[in-house]
Parts: sequence; C-alpha cells; structure tokens
Amino acid sequence: MNTDLSGIGLVMLITIVAGGIAYIGDRVGHQVGRKRLTLFGLRPKYTSTIVAVATGMLIALSVTLVALVGSQQVRTAFFRLSQLNAQINQLQAQALEQQNELNTTRKSSIVLETGAPVAGGYVVDVTQSEAQQMKAFSTFFDDAVRSANVLADRLFLLHDNKRSTDPDVRANLLTELREARDHFAAAGDANVPILFVPIAPNNLFRGERMTFTFGAWADRLLYANGEAVAQIDVEGGRPIAGPDYRLLVQRATDALTKRGMPVAFLGPPSGFDPARFEAATSQLARVRGRFRLVARSEGPLYPHTGIFSLAVSLEPR
Repeated sequence: MNTDLSGIGLVMLITIVAGGIAYIGDRVGHQVGRKRLTLFGLRPKYTSTIVAVATGMLIALSVTLVALVGSQQVRTAFFRLSQLNAQINQLQAQALEQQNELNTTRKSSIVLETGAPVAGGYVVDVTQSEAQQMKAFSTFFDDAVRSANVLADRLFLLHDNKRSTDPDVRANLLTELREARDHFAAAGDANVPILFVPIAPNNLFRGERMTFTFGAWADRLLYANGEAVAQIDVEGGRPIAGPDYRLLVQRATDALTKRGMPVAFLGPPSGFDPARFEAATSQLARVRGRFRLVARSEGPLYPHTGIFSLAVSLEPR
C-alpha cells in the first residue's frame, strides 16, 4: 500500500513539474513572438521555434531528474539494468542447476516405486458373510503393516503405525472391501474370490513414512496349464535376436495384464523358464524353416500365483 502511494505521489509531482515548465515555456514563447525578439541574430519565428524546442527538452530533462531523485527503481533502471539482467540470468541458471540436482537426488533416493508390493497378498472369500470377510481382512491388514514395517527398516523408511482397530482405518477397510466386491460383481465376477495386494501408492523416498494401499484383482483362472500366453514368428537357422526376445516379453506382459494378472507380479523373478527358453533358442539355430516361439503357462495361472514361470517352446507354423 505504501509503495502504491509513493508511486502515485511521484506521478503527480512529475505532472505538476512538467505543467509548470510548459506554462513558463508558453509565456516565454508568447513574449518572444509579441516583442519580435531574436536570438543569435535569427528571425523572430525561428527564435520562437528554438524556445518551444528548448521548453520541450527542459520538460523531458526535468521529468527524468524528478523521477531519478524520487524513485530508487528508476535510478536502478537507468544505471544498473544491464547488471541486474546479468544477475537474473545467473540466478536463473543456478536455480535450474539446483532443481536438476534436487531431482537427481530425489530420484536416486527412491526406495520404493509406485505400485511395488510391500507385503504378500490375501484372497478374500466373498461368499462368506461381510462380518467374516471384515474379520479376515482386518487380520490381514495388521499382518501387512507388520510385514511392511520389516521392509521399512531395510529401506530406511519410518514405520506405518496404523491398526485395524482404529475407527477410521476400519471404516476405510470396509469401504475398500465393499467397493472391490461391487466392482467385480458388476464385471461379471460376483462369486469370484478377490486378491488384495498391499502396494505403494506413490514413490517413497528414504526417510519418509511407510504407507500402502490395496490393489484388488478377481482371483479367477487366467491360463490353464500349457495354455499359450504369447507367441512370435521366427526363422530357423539363426539364434533368437534381441528384438524378438523383447517382442515376446512385451506380448506376454500385455496378455497377462489384459487377463488380470497383477502388474506387481509381472517383473523379475517372474518370466520365462530359463532352461526351456535356452533349449528352444538352441533348437531354433539348428533347424531351417518358419517357426513360432510360443510361451505357455506352466501350471494353472491365477492372480494369487504370484511369481510364475512360462515355458517357451519352438513350434512349426
């Protein structure tokens, strides 16, 4: 508020000074014209022109001087602008460097990424009464907190202090249970057990408090034993190439995700059976022709299976 008043006062002062000088110049010009005075031997009309120009220059000079005297910002703008621009550029570069350093430091201090499991899963039997489901779910929650805190000690995280006996926690557990039941019932899995897996809700950094939320999946059969999960076309007479391997991995991952396998279980150590994969690729190098490299489920595959292995075989097209 004080800054606004001082700015208004400065503008008014400049206006008054400029008006006063303009009035004086007008009177001088009027007298020069009426008395036909000359300057430096010039004709009167040129003399009056010089007076008018001088008056304008004097107004500009006076306005500038008043602004310089009355405002630190104006003095800075006139005499230190280039220096300030250099300082601003330097500070912006330092801020960018510090932000990059902070991002790098925080990224390197991530100890648990979003969606990573913090404890084992639990399958809820939705055919039981809600009271029975809540009792089992609450016990699972307390066990999950204890397991998560063991992990927190290894990752330099603070302990999660929540308990299922807390009213707010119990209310949240009941809400999650009901929402999961309603969701899968609407999707056609009304009587299918539900797998709950405690997962990190966001990236957790060293020194933060351990916390988790629940991912939920309908625990139905995804693939029968020996059922094909993914396949790629290959040519015999050469070893499997890197792009082919990555394509088979991507197709298997996409197929499993679409069927309902928890994303947390798709990374290592889950994957292709190393011995079976090596045998198939060795066989591919010894034969000629067109083949398919097929990844099949080793045993019945459910979401609760957790770590799983896919057999890889070479089959003719």
